[in-house]
Amino acid sequence: MRLITGQRILCILGNLGPELYRLPLSVFRRVYDNYDKSFGSAPRADVGTKELRVPVAQHWLPIRIYRPKAKQPTLSMVYFHGGGYVIGSLKSHHSFCSLLAAKAGINVIAVDYRLSPESPFPAPLEDGLGVWNWVVEHSAELGIEETKIGMGGDSAGGNLAAVLAMQSFSSVISGVLSAPPAFQFLLYPWVDMGMGSESIQRYGRGLLLTEQIMIFFRNSYLPNRTEELAINSSPMACEDLNRTPDSLIVTVEYDVLRDEGLAFVEKLKRDNVNVIHQHLPDCTHGFISMGRFSAATQKRLDQVCDMLVDYAGS
Repeated sequence: MRLITGQRILCILGNLGPELYRLPLSVFRRVYDNYDKSFGSAPRADVGTKELRVPVAQHWLPIRIYRPKAKQPTLSMVYFHGGGYVIGSLKSHHSFCSLLAAKAGINVIAVDYRLSPESPFPAPLEDGLGVWNWVVEHSAELGIEETKIGMGGDSAGGNLAAVLAMQSFSSVISGVLSAPPAFQFLLYPWVDMGMGSESIQRYGRGLLLTEQIMIFFRNSYLPNRTEELAINSSPMACEDLNRTPDSLIVTVEYDVLRDEGLAFVEKLKRDNVNVIHQHLPDCTHGFISMGRFSAATQKRLDQVCDMLVDYAGS
């Protein structure tokens, strides 16, 4: 099956000029933040939002809470945006988080964690752990204490969510989870820092996420002498899967991360983790921000949301 036409057109347009990672970082970030606004799903009136700032160590992190107005959620999810740990923000994933809240009928708590290279590994993990514990400890105040609370994320955000949810972070940061997550929801997650899969070569050019951009992200996130720690704490390297929660995972065909995502699914299944997996054969990395002008892409986004609907009812 070929890549959905709307996604293919956006990939072609995205490769007309120089790769974005070659631009000043501030420009790269601004373009990525605006991509969702231009091409993501349309804004929703059936979702309410609230902005908060959460104390984590010696700093404060912005979070945005999305709540469906017409539904009483049974699930809540702390969500970490993608962007290679270098780009991305509350802006870059606003439409998708709104869509999740509305279509899946869940509460979404989006986290604006610190980025590299200003705050490299393991700073995002520290931020994620701090926000998770704050949310758990303030669940009554947030009105989510009666819901099952999980973690989720796409791409690098999926890496962050999985490292925390699988509790494989003890060798790199201090602290523990105030409570284990009920589930992890991972969209084309970056789960192997080794970057040695065949799909990196096969899909490394011509799409929005290229091999060169992945190298840029990895080098920005992992300063000297932290690479081994990062690899050892990555989800694919985790040997003790006993604490892995229910795992809802989406992989896509046209993606440099395809192979590691599929291998991760098989790894969890072999260890009898409850896995719900969808592989989308006609989508590319980043399709969650391509729904506005593509009915076929919007249909795939509805499928992703239905995974959470079905899980909530199971």
